[in-house]
Amino acid sequence: MVLIHLIFAALMFTSVSAASAETILLNGEDDWAPYSSATKDYKDLQGLAPDIIRAAFKSQGITVVFRPMPFTRCMKEVDLGRSLGCFDTLINAETQDRYLFHPTPLFKAEMYIYGKINSKPVTLIDLEGKKVGVTMGYTYPTSFIENKKILREVGPTEKSQMQKLASGRIDYAILWGLTGEKILKDNPNLMSKVKAVGKVSRDSLYINFSKKHKDGAKYAAIFEKGLKTIIENGTYKKIEADFQKSLN
Repeated sequence: MVLIHLIFAALMFTSVSAASAETILLNGEDDWAPYSSATKDYKDLQGLAPDIIRAAFKSQGITVVFRPMPFTRCMKEVDLGRSLGCFDTLINAETQDRYLFHPTPLFKAEMYIYGKINSKPVTLIDLEGKKVGVTMGYTYPTSFIENKKILREVGPTEKSQMQKLASGRIDYAILWGLTGEKILKDNPNLMSKVKAVGKVSRDSLYINFSKKHKDGAKYAAIFEKGLKTIIENGTYKKIEADFQKSLN
């Protein structure tokens, strides 16, 4: 009889656990290696951001399924409330009132100015009056987007900015540092023509949760709790360490 009760209790526990398990869907940038990029079969995401997000939600008993897509579409679906959230996003003058954000940053990254191989060091002020490549739909620091004297040349990808820079179609390009380094490493022909010539800023990146989605606020709060949990228990530090190893 005792054995029967134990088996019944175990089955009940399994049933409750299965019933309480959650799976959510998030949009993610498909072409921003090494931070976030689509796998070869385009069915999942890989990189620092999805690793952190998976771990944070897992700590709260939630499984995340990622949908890779171009960043412009990623943001548009969140704007319309069709998707719960998109990553990775800056909080700036254009986004701060448009989305729901978790207080603790997902991670921090550095943004650089790239120029021709013979260029001298420059700052944002030096870009005034120059044609500067930016990527369609990407978020940039307020100091950059509010300087109307900088002539922006919009392109589909960060790699396309490098290509236009190398061919002389633009004067400079703004790229995230590790992404720029990877593009140059993977394309020796560009490395001989383009280099980083200045630093724009070091910025915090976030998941932007939808204000129009019924669960936006709920999962923004859950993610914040999960992010704090993995920071406190050491999981976050291990993910960072593994990420740094993968860059070598």
